[in-house]
Amino acid sequence: MVATQGLSTPVTVDKPTGTRQVPAFNGIRGLCAVGVLIYHVAFVSGTSNHFSDPHTSIWGYVIEALTVSLPPFFILSGFFLYRPFARVVLSGAPKPAIRPFLVKRALRVLPGYWVMTAIVLVTLNLYDIKNVWYAARPFLLLHFFWTNDTWITGLEPSWTVVTEVAFYLTLPLMAWAINRYARRAAAPAQRMRRMMVPLAVLVLIGFAYTAFCYLPAMNEYVWWISFWPLGYVGFFAGGMALATFSTYAEVSETKPSFYRFVERHPNACWAAAAFFAILNIPKPFGEPGMGTWGALSQQMVSTVVSFAFALLLVAPLTVPNVKSRLMDAVLTNRPVLFLGRMSFGVYLWHVAVMDYWMGNGSMFGKVPVASPVLRGSIGFWELVSVTLVGSILLATLTYYLIERPAQRLRGRLAR
Repeated sequence: MVATQGLSTPVTVDKPTGTRQVPAFNGIRGLCAVGVLIYHVAFVSGTSNHFSDPHTSIWGYVIEALTVSLPPFFILSGFFLYRPFARVVLSGAPKPAIRPFLVKRALRVLPGYWVMTAIVLVTLNLYDIKNVWYAARPFLLLHFFWTNDTWITGLEPSWTVVTEVAFYLTLPLMAWAINRYARRAAAPAQRMRRMMVPLAVLVLIGFAYTAFCYLPAMNEYVWWISFWPLGYVGFFAGGMALATFSTYAEVSETKPSFYRFVERHPNACWAAAAFFAILNIPKPFGEPGMGTWGALSQQMVSTVVSFAFALLLVAPLTVPNVKSRLMDAVLTNRPVLFLGRMSFGVYLWHVAVMDYWMGNGSMFGKVPVASPVLRGSIGFWELVSVTLVGSILLATLTYYLIERPAQRLRGRLAR
């Protein structure tokens, strides 16, 4: 299941690499949001592989590998939101004001999410609302921390909203610790290298937590605790590392060696990203979630591969003044840019749209069932067509009625 930045966060916090790259970042969000949608549709339609319902077709393996569509959102969040903090150490910029930062992030994510949550609770989960706590949990972003409660139908992907908000709340503290450590060096180059050390530690912490979640002994709880924010701190740290490189490249006369390579061969990064995406297709050690040591090994391979894919996909866009006709053609055409603007809403709504189409909820006079129960009961092409169109329509309404007014308010507060 998969996630936000809000996914379609407009680049208003910082415009680091020139105006050309700004639309391309939104293009990545649009394409990845569609990848997430296809992945979930394939699961419900029974097209993709699953440990409880294995398939042998290559198509099932390919679609299952679309899990790589999620990490780029976390990488982008880490990149954009850490840049103002990285500038404090590398260029002597003023410290970002924390309260406006948190207010702006809340206005970006919460209004659309709260409206969607209210609608989903009433239309799909009305029969399950036994007390105020049941309805209050998702509004307070606490609904993924209670293992004795059932999933709230239609809100399955919202774990990423919880993860993103947790990152927003902890970023100022992480930035303070990283910057305090980096300031012990005098030269910007030395500070940049010191900033990489705690970020590497965060990556290792995220990977270690994922390994813990998929231990055979934790198999009873894995589908809850694996969605908790700690497992994704490494992806945010990857974006923060790109922010550090990018900021240093702008304030210094030299660029990190990695950036010099990307500047000369931007398309090579995408070729490497494609390689890692393909590497995510086979599952030689087993299906993650089976509760075996092989499944644990496969999950860690998939985590590392997804991290590499996301980093290489985003990295060329973070290098100042890098040009690539391929990237411009893929990421800045009108349909993809439109999807980028709507990506947060598409992500929020797509699972609920599937439930609406399949009559799975209280508005249809029935208590909703979990998505594994529906698996294989509808064709892939029917469901993907309806879900894509329905999600875009609802996302468009959400964007113009909720998100854009909240963005205007955010701008006024910033001024």
